[in-house]
Amino acid sequence: MRYAAGCAVLGRAIAACAPVTGKTTRTDTPWYRTVVESKQSDPDLIARFYNNLLTMTGKELSAELDVTREAFAKNKTELNRLQFALLLSLPGTSFRDDSAALALLKPIAKDGSADSVLRPLAILLQSALLELRHSDEALQQQTTKLKDEQRRSESLQQKLDAILEMEMKMIEREQTLPKKKQP
Repeated sequence: MRYAAGCAVLGRAIAACAPVTGKTTRTDTPWYRTVVESKQSDPDLIARFYNNLLTMTGKELSAELDVTREAFAKNKTELNRLQFALLLSLPGTSFRDDSAALALLKPIAKDGSADSVLRPLAILLQSALLELRHSDEALQQQTTKLKDEQRRSESLQQKLDAILEMEMKMIEREQTLPKKKQP
């Protein structure tokens, strides 16, 4: 008797429910995305962030810098740190600061963060920035050497011009001197 009463109550409760159509009640998201779509990984977020940066204009990049700086100041996660470093190392921007980007990458790239999924990307970016720094330093040294050589060349040219001028004056003097008669 108890079993029959319990089944009757359960049957009424089921009958009172709306029929299941396979869709959620949310109209903004398809039902299959709520079930299948998972949270994006940090490397995926970084890739999407960088791809978005490449399409932005100067003003948009400046605004993004402010947003990213604020996000990092509020929450110093590896993701925010790497996004900020990527933005600071972006070529062709007025706010590019490779030293600050390297400082941001250092905690992620060090051996203590070996379990981080962002560590390989941080190491890659850090090595690229260091290589760029070394290339810039080598270029500056070569530029300094070139300027020194140009100064030396100009100095030698001035000395050569002075010698040529002295020679020309000597030739002019010889031509203006009266010739001695020979016996």
